Amino acid sequence: MIKRGRLLNRPPISLEERYFSEIRPQLYENHAHHDQTGVRKGTTLAEHLDSACQFILTVSRIAEVAEDKRPLLLAATAVHDLNKLEGSKGRNVKTLARDQDFLKEQLEKACVLSFVNTEDDLELVRKLIERHSGHSASDGARFLPEDPNIERWAAMLVAADLFDLGIPDALRFRKIETELTVAFGRKCNFFRVRLSEDKGYITSLLLGACEEVLQKYGFHPIAIFPDSELFEGANLPNVDLTNEIAAVWQNKIDQVFGNNIEKLVRPTKDGIKVTHQAIQQNVDEVLVNIQALLEKKKAGYKSDKIAKDVSKWGDNAGEKALKKAAELGLLPVSSAEEFAISEGLKAAYLSYREAGLNPKEVWDKIAHHTGISEHQRLALEPFNGQYGRPLFAAKAAINGIEGINEALKESFKLRNNSTETSEEIQVSEEMILAVNRMVNLPFANQLMGINELDAYVEANPRQRCSLGATSSEIDELISANMPPGTKVQAFSNRLPGGISAEPKRQADSIAALAYQLMTVGANFPKVSKQEPLYLHLALPKGSAPELLRIWRELLKQLAATNTEGGTITVDQLQLYRDNKLEFKANKVVGAALPKRPDFVHTSVIIPLVWGDVNVSLALLKSLRLGLEISLSLDIGFSFTLSSNMEVDLFDDVYGRVEGIPSALQPLLGNGQYDQSQDAEKILERLRCLGELAISVASIQKSDDCLYDLARTCDRPIELYFVLLRRILREQDEPNLSVIWSRICQPLNTLLESLMPNDNSLLTKYLKEAAQIAAEGRIWGSSFKRTAQSEPFTAFITAVKNQKPYLDLEVMFAALVQQYHTRLDRISEYNVGLKKLEQVKQYYEILRKLYEEVYSARPEKLLSDQKTLEAAYLFFLEEARTKLKSKSENDSDDTNTNV
Repeated sequence: MIKRGRLLNRPPISLEERYFSEIRPQLYENHAHHDQTGVRKGTTLAEHLDSACQFILTVSRIAEVAEDKRPLLLAATAVHDLNKLEGSKGRNVKTLARDQDFLKEQLEKACVLSFVNTEDDLELVRKLIERHSGHSASDGARFLPEDPNIERWAAMLVAADLFDLGIPDALRFRKIETELTVAFGRKCNFFRVRLSEDKGYITSLLLGACEEVLQKYGFHPIAIFPDSELFEGANLPNVDLTNEIAAVWQNKIDQVFGNNIEKLVRPTKDGIKVTHQAIQQNVDEVLVNIQALLEKKKAGYKSDKIAKDVSKWGDNAGEKALKKAAELGLLPVSSAEEFAISEGLKAAYLSYREAGLNPKEVWDKIAHHTGISEHQRLALEPFNGQYGRPLFAAKAAINGIEGINEALKESFKLRNNSTETSEEIQVSEEMILAVNRMVNLPFANQLMGINELDAYVEANPRQRCSLGATSSEIDELISANMPPGTKVQAFSNRLPGGISAEPKRQADSIAALAYQLMTVGANFPKVSKQEPLYLHLALPKGSAPELLRIWRELLKQLAATNTEGGTITVDQLQLYRDNKLEFKANKVVGAALPKRPDFVHTSVIIPLVWGDVNVSLALLKSLRLGLEISLSLDIGFSFTLSSNMEVDLFDDVYGRVEGIPSALQPLLGNGQYDQSQDAEKILERLRCLGELAISVASIQKSDDCLYDLARTCDRPIELYFVLLRRILREQDEPNLSVIWSRICQPLNTLLESLMPNDNSLLTKYLKEAAQIAAEGRIWGSSFKRTAQSEPFTAFITAVKNQKPYLDLEVMFAALVQQYHTRLDRISEYNVGLKKLEQVKQYYEILRKLYEEVYSARPEKLLSDQKTLEAAYLFFLEEARTKLKSKSENDSDDTNTNV
């Protein structure tokens, strides 16, 4: 079993933090492989104890249990199944609870004994443990005066024990509600807000809105699941809260974009464009950003370039139009100030067009606001509305920037269909429908499926979605507002007579908004747009709401590693050498963590960008990082690694990797890991690869080495050749003995994982030959690499030069004689019959390898020549190490006997 890491390294402050940083890891180290039976079959004892402990932490806080008593409730919960902790001796919980030595021993193993400071504390823990298992009626101490709260606390422990029971939810929740009614002293009802789809940050904001509204009505979050959140309260609301949730959700979205107006007001080659999300926020801030962009346009004014544009659009309008325009004072721009005004007119034109007005209506309104006369307005008609008229109207716009601002404000008003600027949010029907579609609320049982089906069936084929589900609300977006690689569905603007602009992508408005939230809400690197991989991490089933707070704080703390607000990356040397996560800032590559804590709820999406590397290497680096986080002892996540922002996290699969190339499947499996043990196996392989890479290559080339090793795992024997080739690139005559001492452990662990039942003749015969060579010192005159492989190289050379008229008997007899003579010549002492016998055995093994593995076919053997030589060298080092170790042990035994 691999050693799993931890994420929470700071000193704990609250009881919950102490549980997750100290107690929970100990529970998993003690009981992670203790399987349960009966109604809890399929889960481990560690998972059950963890579920109960998190539940007791939550309900004890809701019930306002005194802070000095909550640790005792947690201690009792951590060891409440004493009969399972004892093993197979058969004693019941009551007997075990009254065995003080055993009880203290279990409390100490669970790291909760420090909570039990007095005999009274120990007695309280005993009572809670006994009563959770139905022995309260036989407890004689019940007839003595005792704290009346014990009954409530015992009910909490019973409810915690029932929380992960493997029975239908309706029955399980009814049992828990009964116990919590006693614990809280009031009626208790559960209901679940369940997700029907997850679109990342926008879904987290929606769940946050649900939580905020429900807490206002007296409901408390009690547990978080990857696909839902469980609430408890006295009574279910009698009103439909959908509109209120949609309003809060809209407000949260607005707050995100309100701080990112500059990303929604964009200068393009066609003019300054303002997205719909920007004008829904702060109109004044939008105008400030437009003004800033106009100032940049003014500073970048180039008279020769503008002269070309004036000539182009003037020629298009014709000589007559130019003459009439000049008579009315419509002269082309000739200064930086006038150029800025023309760009402002173009921005107003684009904004009006977004409101659905035709070019004539647009310029009527622009003329009204900017002071262009009626005659001048008519004279502008022959010029192109978007590109030509602004260039010739700038001098006539006597109201200047003020008039342009007024025109922009009116266009924004038309686009919003509302003049409200108060804090009261007008929620669109689209947002209300999105709430109904994305979450299942118990007070909003509207069947939306028929509407979705109608939208799909009746949609114009040209409006099929590139992103999201086909619905009535479809936006046409350029590629900058869509995920990288999104395909174009309609090519109408590439048909004859169409414009030459970029084809538009069709997107469901909520799906497009979800992606735009991601682009402004994640700490992406400040470089050109790259296609990231997305690591989706979901909190474990039944997580305490306090764990969500701790997780959010941890992500915020990690993001702060980069003070400039960009990506963070892991220290590769520490990761590969020590299996330790140490994060540091990076401007180009790494994890783009969320900027706001409310982007994290039941799950979080972490985009991963690795720069200019191939897809397979990016996958390996992302999966290693994802597994280290996912398998942490103090939190533990289910995960999905995908190139898509939207994935399905709502099943019982522990982890999933989408898009594994065929070359990596022998290493990474099919990409679906049903249990944490499956993911542990993959993490162990990746750790071994990382350790090997850092052992034989420099840190700058470790990723390339890692990739080469990973691709070789479909035929593990070739790992030896890749390692030797990397070693020789670093040094011409390496000390293989020292290098073997560094790589033998991770290499053997990796081979055992890839080939747990390796019975291949190739490996068997190579190892036997290496063992004979080590025992008989059958090698050349030095410890250089070529001298060590000399007898094996002689075998390869003989096969290469084999004559068709000579059989194998002759070839191998010649090999034995020649190499025996060679050993005799280089040895200080005469080589006798014993050495000859060892050389015979050595080449007999190689003959078996040649005949049984390669069918005595030279071309097959020679195709593996380099692989065989590399493997032989490492097997020889392994055999030498074993002989040395055996010699030292024999020496120690002799000294001990003497």
